[in-house]
Amino acid sequence: MVASVRSTSVTVVSSGSAGVIRGEAREGDVLLAIHSVDGGSLSQLTISGGWELLSSRAGGSWAGTKVWGRVATASEQQVYGVGQTSTADGVVTIVAIRGAGDLDDIVITSDSGPTAPPATPGTGSGLDLRYAAGLESVPASISWTVPTGYTELVDEQASVWTSAVLASRALSSSTALGQATFVPTPSAFVSHAFTIVVPSAASTEPTPPEYPAYTPGRGTALYSYQFRRLLDGQFLGALDLSDVSFDKRILQPGSLSAKIDIPNRTVADVVASIIPRDASTLTAGPGVIVCDIWRAGEPWGEYWITGATVGRSGEGTPSIQLRGSTLEAYLLHVELQDDLTYTGQDQVDIARDLIEHMASQDYADLGLILQSGVSGALRTISYRESDGGTYGQRLVELAELDDGFEWGINITAGSSGIERHWVWADQLGQQSPALHVFSDGRHGGDILEWREEIDALRGATRWRARGGTPSSGDASTVSTPLVSAVHEASAHLAAGWPRLDRTLSKSSVTVQQTLEDYAAYWATVAPGALRVDSITVALGAQPSFTPNSLGDAARIYLDNEWHEASWRTRRIIGVGITPTSKQHGKEVARLILEGADVE
Repeated sequence: MVASVRSTSVTVVSSGSAGVIRGEAREGDVLLAIHSVDGGSLSQLTISGGWELLSSRAGGSWAGTKVWGRVATASEQQVYGVGQTSTADGVVTIVAIRGAGDLDDIVITSDSGPTAPPATPGTGSGLDLRYAAGLESVPASISWTVPTGYTELVDEQASVWTSAVLASRALSSSTALGQATFVPTPSAFVSHAFTIVVPSAASTEPTPPEYPAYTPGRGTALYSYQFRRLLDGQFLGALDLSDVSFDKRILQPGSLSAKIDIPNRTVADVVASIIPRDASTLTAGPGVIVCDIWRAGEPWGEYWITGATVGRSGEGTPSIQLRGSTLEAYLLHVELQDDLTYTGQDQVDIARDLIEHMASQDYADLGLILQSGVSGALRTISYRESDGGTYGQRLVELAELDDGFEWGINITAGSSGIERHWVWADQLGQQSPALHVFSDGRHGGDILEWREEIDALRGATRWRARGGTPSSGDASTVSTPLVSAVHEASAHLAAGWPRLDRTLSKSSVTVQQTLEDYAAYWATVAPGALRVDSITVALGAQPSFTPNSLGDAARIYLDNEWHEASWRTRRIIGVGITPTSKQHGKEVARLILEGADVE
């Protein structure tokens, strides 16, 4: 189970002692008590009930803060007695945390000022709590603004001086946490802040099987399918799937299709904990869950389950058909409902800011680990809430500008489970250029099928981009949408191609140069007829290519009735995997190759 807040309570103490009431708690919950006071000394801060002191910080000109912890029992008391100096003002916060690990594994750091310091989690799953307390130099009411991406749990002030704030967010990576700054209004005279990292309890998630190097790439046992909740990562169970196929592409969501056979009520009860029978069960089912695909102990994909069709046909037993998408699809379903403007900023910085802005919204943080670096291409661009659009749509549009970049979400096995990495490059694969060799020769090879599609109607020889209508500020002036100049596929027109016009609709763009960049990009990548090549290859025991290898190069040898003996090199921009099943005797991968330039 993933650590999460069950309840919070806060009590103002304006005397030497008082009783503080906790919120809801259950046996096994971790309880934290955080006590900040303005006067006296830390030694005078006490709490009854067998608590363990986890951390403390003196306030210098004020007493400071103590943090205690304990594990709730079956007969946990409701009220705890706290003590402080008789003239002090204090604030006591009690947090009950479900699904938490051991008290000894909680990581706490502190610093002076309103900025909670960095900390390094012990695991990749848990709860990130940030706390600050401070005083005004004269009696005044203080309110706090919590750091971006955090949910406020407490903002409380004692009768005169002491003010405290607590915020939280889910932890989905073991990557070191940066600092997080609270903003008090008015500014605090003195303050300090804590970072408290509460790990999740040890998971009951089964360990994916390991296979020796000589294991052949055959048999359904190579694969396991595990289901978790999308946002908090809570493990729900593992299921046997059949008729599985899944794919992944650059700048497009990949898809999953699979079937769950239900031969009896025992299996049905297991499945129902993941795909509920009743619509009133809101903690699982399509929209809430993801399926992790493991191959030979390595993660090969994570798919957001968006649909399930339950039924029975003919004389058979019931089954469920699952539909899912890679996490890129989730970004296409969260709307950008704020106005954002970027002036002369690197396009990758803009992309990261869009993702961080999405993560700061309630119920939309996927815990993505963002790759660093910049591309060198500066953009001036505005996104208006009134234009509509989603975060995923804006990220794709940003990548499709001239001198744009490619991005995707890769899945890796971290110290405590699946980690989600947002990766980018001018061209994915260029930073670690791997070369995967496949052949179709007169005497056999690992290429089972090949296909080359040529479509003159998917490209064009003249490209424009039409944007939005800039505001003139004068209601009497008739405004017209911005339109780019025509960008031609000059080599094609000179070779005798006819005029084929295409105008892109970019209604949210009100910067002329951005429209020019869009038109120039598509005139470069889609001139004339588009060619899309694909090959289907048999996977060996330890294939060099995995779904995380998109952008790598394939070195392909073809010598058959159509192709003269030749080598060609193509980038792999998509992959579809079909594991071995009763219907498919071989484990195969269909590789989608970047189209060749049209000469």
